[in-house]
Parts: sequence; structure tokens; C-alpha cells
Amino acid sequence: MAGLASRLSERSHRVTLLTLDDGRDDKHRVAPAVQRVPLNVMGESRHPLQAVWNNWHRRNRLRAAVRQLAPDVVLSFCDRTNVLALLAIGSLGIPLVIAERSDPRFQPIGRGWDWLRRHHYPRAARLVALTPASAAAMQGWHAAPVIVIPSAIAVPPPCPPADAWAGPPPAGDARKHLLAVGRLAREKGFDRLLDRFAELAPQHPDWDLWIAGEGPERAALLRQRQQRGLEDRVELLGWQSEIAPWYRRADLFVLPSRYEGFPSALLEAMAAGLACVAIDCPSGPREILVPDRDGLLVPPQPASALYGALDRLMRDARLRQQLGEAARRRAAEFAWPAMVDAYEDLLQAVAAAGA
Repeated sequence: MAGLASRLSERSHRVTLLTLDDGRDDKHRVAPAVQRVPLNVMGESRHPLQAVWNNWHRRNRLRAAVRQLAPDVVLSFCDRTNVLALLAIGSLGIPLVIAERSDPRFQPIGRGWDWLRRHHYPRAARLVALTPASAAAMQGWHAAPVIVIPSAIAVPPPCPPADAWAGPPPAGDARKHLLAVGRLAREKGFDRLLDRFAELAPQHPDWDLWIAGEGPERAALLRQRQQRGLEDRVELLGWQSEIAPWYRRADLFVLPSRYEGFPSALLEAMAAGLACVAIDCPSGPREILVPDRDGLLVPPQPASALYGALDRLMRDARLRQQLGEAARRRAAEFAWPAMVDAYEDLLQAVAAAGA
């Protein structure tokens, strides 16, 4: 959302970015032309009645902010926030575009929120999904066709040149690195990645695993790392505001997710020229890479499939290079202009229809 708002503002649109938090921990900066408005209405709810009150308060603050701004159109990202936006803005006469940023078939939001979503999504001007599969799942929520707009990436600087695999490693850095990037949550599958890496580690003593990201599963992953005896082979890097340097330093990328919305980390790794192994989870990897051309796509089961794909690429530097070069060409199709063009066209059409 920060990247989209910034790029729309650079096209001479007046853009305001509203968030429910206080804005002090922003991980992504927005362009100076974007009006940044943190509503500061986040907080824990100790019981259901307080949760209802807190969300009613958020709804009222959001409604007041949008009424004061009087925009031509509103775009909302992410399930529960989308419901809140519809409750707040639905009666103001301002068209609202709703974008789901995960696959709703696999991302639970609670029975109450799910009921509200199904009841209120038909009131949106249009719905946006990340993939055709997600769009098909959402189609029952709206009369108009659900629009598919994939995520975009900022293409990072390329990894080492095409012949780097044949030369000696840089001085003092003889080890190779398998990289995974994402929120430390169960759906990202880092627990099963640790299991597979524990099996691979004795066969590949010159390889280490990096996991970049933060989330609720950190403690469990640290325990698993210790139980597997991988303290000196696996590093949890935490949140990285600048992820491009880690792609440049890595030798291979893996996406072990149980499900995805649209895996931007996979695209970023491909754009950096890394060979990639991805589990064929719903939804996203299959829409991004062509198996055995842009990377390796493996089934979720058996577990040996992920082991075999990683083992194959960890042994074959030439294949890593070939797949990385093809991946970079494929990822270029998902650069920012395509996403910004699609949202700009949609928002302008919705605003014109609602005028």
C-alpha cells in the first residue's frame, strides 16, 4: 500500500494513506506528496464486549477522517480492515474498492468477521484479488466480476554475474546460503523447512540457512533449531528493512509456504537472479514461475519432494545459474508499473462512475 500510494502520488493524484495504528513503527516510507494520517485506534481487547466497542470506535474515527478528506474514491487493503472500511464509509456515498491481500480460502478471520465480510462485500464498488484462484473464491461476494491485480515488486540490484558460479568464492566467505523470507507464521512453513534443512545439512556441510522476517512463531522456530542441533547452521535474521542485500548474498531461495496470497518474496528473489524452489501451495507460486524453466515447483507432499529439489540445486551451481537468469526475466513482468497502471485505471473508472 505504501508503494502504491507513493507511485500514484507521483502521477499527480492527491493521495492520502490512512492506517489504524499510530504511524510510529512504519516499516515502509511513503513519498512526500502522500498525506500520511495515522488514526491511532489500535489496541488490545480483553473481552468480546470491549472488542465490539473498540471496533465501533475505529469505525467512527475512520468515517470522520474520510468524510473530512472527501476523496473521489477509497481503496482498502486486507480482510478485517476492508469490513471496517465498508461499515465506516458505505453510507457516505463515496465509492470503495476492496482488495484482498491473501487467499480467503485459507486465511481465517473469525466467524463474526467472515459473516460481516459476506454481508457487506456486495456493497463495495469492486473487489480485487491477487490471483485467478482467489478471484474465483471471492466471486460469490459480488455481482461484478472480481478483478485480478497481482502484487508488484521493486526490482533489486542483480546478484553476481552469470559466470560467478565458476569462480572461487569471495575471500572470507566460502559458505553458501539458502534464503527464506517471510513472516514467522505457520502458513509460511518455516517449521517444515527447518526439518528438511536438518536432513540436508550433513550432506551439504558448506551450506547455511537464513530466514528473514519476524512474527509469532519465532520462539517455536528457535526451539526447533536447538532440538535439531542447527544453532550454528541456521540464522533467524529478523525483520530486514533492506532485503535486497540478503538476496545478493544468497545462493538459493526457498518458499516453503502452506498457502500464500501472492508471494512477493518469491518475485523479489527471482528479480535478483536467484534460483528458486517453491512448494506448489495455494495460491501464487504456480501463477509466477513455470516449473523447470524459471525455478523448481514441488508438491506439498511427500516431504521428500522439497528435500530432493533443494538437494539437486545445492549440488548444481550451473543449474542454479541457469534458473536464476530465467527467473530474472520472468520477474521483470511483475515490476511496479503494471500494478500501478491497473489500480489507476480501476480507481479512475470507479470514481467516474460514482461522480
